[in-house]
Amino acid sequence: MERAKRLILCLAAVWLLVGAVLTTAGARTEKTADYSLKIKAANLMGEWMDAVKEMKSQAGLELTEEDLHGTGLMGERYTLITTTLGDPAAKRTTCNPDMAALAVELLNQAGIQPGDTVGAGFSGSFPAMNLAVLAACQAVDVKCVYIASVGASTYGANQPELTFPDMVCRLHQVGMLNRGPSLVTPGGDYDCGIEMDPELREQTLNRIRSYDVPVMEEPDFDKNLSARMKLYETEGPIKCFIGVGGNISTLGLEDEMISCGVISPGTVRNFSDRSGLLQLYNAQGLPVIHLLNIKQLAADYGLTFDPEELLSPGESAIYFETVYPKWGAVICLAGALATVWLGFRRLRREDGPPFGARS
Repeated sequence: MERAKRLILCLAAVWLLVGAVLTTAGARTEKTADYSLKIKAANLMGEWMDAVKEMKSQAGLELTEEDLHGTGLMGERYTLITTTLGDPAAKRTTCNPDMAALAVELLNQAGIQPGDTVGAGFSGSFPAMNLAVLAACQAVDVKCVYIASVGASTYGANQPELTFPDMVCRLHQVGMLNRGPSLVTPGGDYDCGIEMDPELREQTLNRIRSYDVPVMEEPDFDKNLSARMKLYETEGPIKCFIGVGGNISTLGLEDEMISCGVISPGTVRNFSDRSGLLQLYNAQGLPVIHLLNIKQLAADYGLTFDPEELLSPGESAIYFETVYPKWGAVICLAGALATVWLGFRRLRREDGPPFGARS
């Protein structure tokens, strides 16, 4: 009896194994459903990168030696508005139009639809990643209310002649970018650029004001966060918050590790008066997108970290998905269930009620 039961279960396991083999063997790669939007976003970002490169040329700025692909979106090792240390390999990885396609994927995973409004906080540390988010929002028809900071880590947008707020304001002025920043802050220590050269900081902020963009210098952490949230509410309300870089308003005052990518609503359980907008909005029930650990982000979505060459839009893994056939799994699952049901039914007929009948 026990031997017969084991045989039945073994036959069912064979059915399941065959189903797994058929499913795996029949796998095929297809374009994602939002392939055209990803291409559109990547092309937009590529156009903006070319425009920024031209801005640098007009300003007399040479491409830095770490900008191996000649994108124009990498800064210098150090300038007088540099805030912290940064990894040049991570910066190079973001200088890729495929990052805009990735941003489309992240918006989709966060449940953002055309016509929605999102809020974003951009430091100057990853100007290319900032542009990727903006390109994705413009391609998907999502309103992005964003606050941009001047300060940048090493190899970011740390050239005083062309900061990240300069880039987006000029792109908006010429009609390439549909929205300029709603607010600009110095960034850096206390979000007021305390570590920057004072004279250079003021020169830079005055130039930003000339674009008719408000500048906020608020060292009080609570007041800073309140002002930002009020802006997002006034121009929103927002359905997602996106944080790029390490501004204190985004990450908070504590060195709390937050996973990269999309963080589902309510995932962050522990937050305090020292927490940043990522934690706060998530605890309030919004999805948030954290973009800082570029190496992990690239690994999670099949993009090459620090690629030797840049692929044309539409070639990398972010544009494709693996589709598995269902028919083999369904047939074999049905076969496994039928084997178990018919086998044990036959045993009951031959040996009477199984598992001990009442006397």
